[in-house]
Amino acid sequence: MTAVGAEAGPRPVPGVDLAGSVPVFGSRPGSQLVDGESFADFSRKRLIFGAFTRLGETHVYRVDCKAGDRLRAQMFAPVLPRGGSVVPTFAIVARSLPYSADTEKLPLELPHGYSAIVAPPPSELLQPVKDVLTRVHYYPGPLIDSRTLVGGRCYLVVWTPHNRMGKYVVSIGHRWHLRWSYWAQLPLYWWRIRGWFGLSRAAALYVLAGALLVVLAGAALLRRGAGRRRAQSDDAGRAF
Repeated sequence: MTAVGAEAGPRPVPGVDLAGSVPVFGSRPGSQLVDGESFADFSRKRLIFGAFTRLGETHVYRVDCKAGDRLRAQMFAPVLPRGGSVVPTFAIVARSLPYSADTEKLPLELPHGYSAIVAPPPSELLQPVKDVLTRVHYYPGPLIDSRTLVGGRCYLVVWTPHNRMGKYVVSIGHRWHLRWSYWAQLPLYWWRIRGWFGLSRAAALYVLAGALLVVLAGAALLRRGAGRRRAQSDDAGRAF
């Protein structure tokens, strides 16, 4: 497995880091650069859960970038219990990238002044990695890690050269989401990712049931303690 960096030529892919990523479901990526799905930035870590449901589909995501912004994207093949995953080709398209490669493989026309870095699917899938939070597995795919030289619109283009259908996951960004809202939604992320993979979510129900039992037991103890204090108070009043 190789990566494409700011300089031409393959290099080993570093350790996979999915932590701190916000999952993105149900996006409606366009098929052309002009109607791509929009994201706020390319720096915050996101996991895009996508799927090709028709032959010949092209998915386009777009971001407004500033000069010097880091453009990092890595493709993953989800390990689904019933199969149905795909490892598509993807590319980063922007103005004046440090270098351009394999632009003739793009499924759409490259605008004047734009360049592209294309990452084809790997010839083989290596050892899958496991996400610690959700316990799901992914096969890591190619990685593009580059920077913009000038500001402007940047694009992530995803397609399957052999017109295959199936689910894919692409990671973009490099900065963790540190707001409290991210941490507060971790149970929801767990639930939705497990459901997208088609895996059991019974563990969450067990945890909720256990938490409910703890709350009910605590409430019963509080009521019992309050009842004892009232009884002791009544006894003391009668003694006087």
